Amino acid sequence: MPIILCIISLLILDSIQGQTTGPAKGTLVIVGGNDKDRLCFKEFVKLSGGKNAQIVVVTTASSSSEKYDYLDGTQIRGMRESMGLTHLTALHTHDRDVADTEEFVEPLKKADAVWFTGGRQWRLVDAYAGTRTEKAFNEVLSRGGVIGGSSAGASIQGSYLVRGDTNSSSILLGNHQTGFGFLRNTAIDQHVIPRFRHFDLIKILTDPDGKMKKSHDRSALLGIGLDEGTGIVVRQDECEVIGKPDGVVLIYNPKGWKADTPSHQRYQPLWHGARYNLKNRRILKPGKPPLPKSAHRPEGFYKDVFMNGGVNLSSRRSLPAAESAGLSYELYAGRDPDKQRELIVGNDFDDNGVLLYPDGQPRFRLIYVNGGGATAHGKTLELAGRKVFRQFYNNGGSYSGSCAGSFLSGRNTNTNSMRRLGYLHIFPYNTLTSGIKKTRLGHVIPHESPLLKYHDFGGDYYVPDIYHNNGNWLSQNLLKKMKHVEVLATYDLPKNKVHEGAAIWAYKKDKAAGRIINIGSHPEGSTSGEKLQITEACFRYAIDGVGTPVLKGKLKPGEERHMNKRTSDNDPDYTRIGDLQYHHFSFEIAESNTNTQVELQGEQSIDFSIYLKKGAPAFSSNADYMSTGPGNTKTITKQLTPGKWFVGVECTTTVKAELDGCRGFFNYSGKVSVLNGAAYKIKLVTEK
Repeated sequence: MPIILCIISLLILDSIQGQTTGPAKGTLVIVGGNDKDRLCFKEFVKLSGGKNAQIVVVTTASSSSEKYDYLDGTQIRGMRESMGLTHLTALHTHDRDVADTEEFVEPLKKADAVWFTGGRQWRLVDAYAGTRTEKAFNEVLSRGGVIGGSSAGASIQGSYLVRGDTNSSSILLGNHQTGFGFLRNTAIDQHVIPRFRHFDLIKILTDPDGKMKKSHDRSALLGIGLDEGTGIVVRQDECEVIGKPDGVVLIYNPKGWKADTPSHQRYQPLWHGARYNLKNRRILKPGKPPLPKSAHRPEGFYKDVFMNGGVNLSSRRSLPAAESAGLSYELYAGRDPDKQRELIVGNDFDDNGVLLYPDGQPRFRLIYVNGGGATAHGKTLELAGRKVFRQFYNNGGSYSGSCAGSFLSGRNTNTNSMRRLGYLHIFPYNTLTSGIKKTRLGHVIPHESPLLKYHDFGGDYYVPDIYHNNGNWLSQNLLKKMKHVEVLATYDLPKNKVHEGAAIWAYKKDKAAGRIINIGSHPEGSTSGEKLQITEACFRYAIDGVGTPVLKGKLKPGEERHMNKRTSDNDPDYTRIGDLQYHHFSFEIAESNTNTQVELQGEQSIDFSIYLKKGAPAFSSNADYMSTGPGNTKTITKQLTPGKWFVGVECTTTVKAELDGCRGFFNYSGKVSVLNGAAYKIKLVTEK
């Protein structure tokens, strides 16, 4: 019997040792870096006891330089000043002998909380592992205190140290592999979403090259991948996601993987507010990814903006200027060329792709293209994708891009005579490369700039400190030779070639096409102030420049017009209608008191509305008469006055869109057949 009990005890101990567990007492706050709004740090301070708590900030990871101001640098001052912390102490050494002294650990003995700054996590190991200082960290938790950290300060809290190599942070399994282990049996990575580290923890947890040291039980490890500005609060065996509303934490549980499990199915997303049991590896409360903010639905379009952050571009997942302007938007933020092709060119259930309606008209009012590699991205679009962008623009959709997105629209750069392969060529001129890298530039808004219709930029018509990294521009000499180009802002950099050259410009070749707005710098990430305003003004001016509505044709009394062609028929005047799209027709009334009836019979299970307007294309917002509501049949019967009348047909059925925040695109569900168009027939009946 004693032998059996011993065996059972060993099995239980082995099971416990193989579990992911937090500290028995105390709280962990583990943050993925770049907590620019300090949402996670504020939660840390709150958990620590508020602004009067005794907080020790360990800055050792930040640098290896003796000249770095570890004890009163910008990080420390920013924490004190922004949070009003009254008892904040900085702690630092690279000397293990110093870290092993009672004098050095004295601040930790009375600390309510400890915070590890970002930098390189191996520096913390070299300085503190196995010393009195590391023991004192654990004693803070034993007293019920809080330990937190961001970036390197997040990874160090795991038992396996991710990116712990002294040569490069890109080396996943390096020469330092053991963290402080506050969160047992974990490997913690940070900056996962913006730096495209989604699959790195898979490489660590599978370790195909056998680089993990035998001291780690790889089979017991749980991977935790943290988005920037996002963190988890760990109490014993449970964690909760905190930070920015659209932040995500990825959970990698190898115990649920099979040999053929695809990479994108080897992690689970936890969104803001989600709760997870680390010990049982079970979601307790699923968070929900937020959709981009939207204040309205644009008439005649599915949504306002499609943000392209595809292959070889910056894959941002939020667009602050669109949100502040109340614009609805969708996006692609990923590196998968196949998914990019499906979205833009088309797929099995959407012949046209997300950008175009079945008749080739733009489904969004504006395409916005992020920075990155213009030529490289353009080539990944392939000819078919570039043709979609050109069709979108030529048929009335507007275009805007920052830096690489601006280059992409053009013909080529500098004095190159040939059109560049990979560029869109919708802006028919070459642009110039600035050669100015990683610099902040002032932007002057000319008094005649259309951007001033939307903001006055503090009354001085000047926006300072916009980030610039080898973007493009137009010289005054070039501008004199260009047609249909407006200068919206100029660079302010005296004694440099770009000074007073175009920093932001617009191009609109005719009424049918959209408007192009090219931005040579990078104001698009700003969430407040004049840099946000200048981006917002650019978007608004671009959207105000969409092409005029296209007439499908004239309705003749007694004739029934069938709108049932598909995209492949290449007959847009008779092609089916897309989701939330308008089709426009006209007819003439020659005599007074003419009884007029417009009849519509649409495809089953699709909702339609019809509108009448004299003298201008008819929409819901301006109609003189309308027939709306659920159903596929609509009729308007009125006595109309002489003149030219317009009919607007609207398909009010649409898809349900849900953001896959991990892979960076929207999934459509519901009535997806409407993406290929809904058939209908329309008839005009008149009698005196």
